[in-house]
Amino acid sequence: MILITAGNTEEFPVVFKQSVQSLRCGSAGLPTLFLRRKDEIMGLFNLEGGLMRSLSKFTDCICLSLLFLVSCIPVITIGTAAAALYHTVHKVLRHDRGYLFREYAESFRDNFKQTLPVWLIAMVIGAGLGVDLYVMNFYGRTGSAYAAFSIVFAVGFVVWFSWVSYLFPYMARFENTRKQSMKNAILMAILHLPMTILMLVAALFIGLTMYLVPFLILVLPAVYVWIQSFILERVFRKHMSEEDKKKEDEKYGK
Repeated sequence: MILITAGNTEEFPVVFKQSVQSLRCGSAGLPTLFLRRKDEIMGLFNLEGGLMRSLSKFTDCICLSLLFLVSCIPVITIGTAAAALYHTVHKVLRHDRGYLFREYAESFRDNFKQTLPVWLIAMVIGAGLGVDLYVMNFYGRTGSAYAAFSIVFAVGFVVWFSWVSYLFPYMARFENTRKQSMKNAILMAILHLPMTILMLVAALFIGLTMYLVPFLILVLPAVYVWIQSFILERVFRKHMSEEDKKKEDEKYGK
């Protein structure tokens, strides 16, 4: 059995000598690797670190989703709540500007009169399509020939959802008349069909996730709008003037 002592370290490889020297030097001679690991671990819990920022964003998603769900309780305010949610996600979550509750409340207040009539119109259309689809499916179970119309109403409902998905984010981002906003939303949904399909796939995925895990409704509304914003902002930017693009870049430091 060979003992490692201070006197025979010359007989061992360099790596053993470094280990013995580290032990002799005490804490001041700890290997750099351990010090680096310590800094990395401490960095995780730094307020500006990746872990803390992720936890902060997750908390913001929960708070925003709860604000949105509470705002939707009167039903007639769903459109306004959708516009406020998109505005807050785009400004606070994506670009770290402003304060979450203040931005949501101000956007809800500012867009209420503009979005309320538009949502009432959209709600009537959507409810009509939904009822017709339900009735046609009912006839389909009885073997009636009217069941074929269920396909027509299903397509109509998808078109309606696509239109609404553009409409209230558009109203949150741009100032325009109600009529022109409704027109522009449907035109964008058609002109940018690949983006529209991508957004529908995301909505379907989020919807199925909430159906399978219901309690995730407390966080997924904000998560969906966050995903939606990455799609829609690419579309919106194509319809902005160069001056507006420049202002946007200066505002968010791009």
